Amino acid sequence: MRALLGARHNRVRALLGARHNEDTMSELHEQRLCIARCNSSVPPELDSTGLCVSHFTFNVEKACAEMHRQIAMSGVSGERQAEITVYVGECAMLLARVASSLALSDVLKRRVLSTFLSLMNLRETLERAGTSAASPLRALKPAIESVTA
Repeated sequence: MRALLGARHNRVRALLGARHNEDTMSELHEQRLCIARCNSSVPPELDSTGLCVSHFTFNVEKACAEMHRQIAMSGVSGERQAEITVYVGECAMLLARVASSLALSDVLKRRVLSTFLSLMNLRETLERAGTSAASPLRALKPAIESVTA
């Protein structure tokens, strides 16, 4: 009898231990750490990037600066403009979700706002580049029409 109770007790312990391990594993999965190895957790909104809020904002600002330089130095094609526009929109949506769903520290709030500003400046630069690229064509169109007429 004692052996039977001991065996049952061991099975119950094993089941409880397995459930405890599953709970711990799901908690670990829910609190995924940043791939930049900073030991900060990745919010669910940024799960697709694998980055914490700080690293995500840093990477977006770095990419914005690089794209801004690219636009200023050599201009961009229409296809590249479309890619940049999609990037700006996607990053802005992710930031908006993060900012509205998390209780962020003041430091992170400033970083998020700074990143929004970088995205807005990039979009404005892109629009100006598109407008200035279209301006010479508009100026040439009446001249071309007068020559052909």
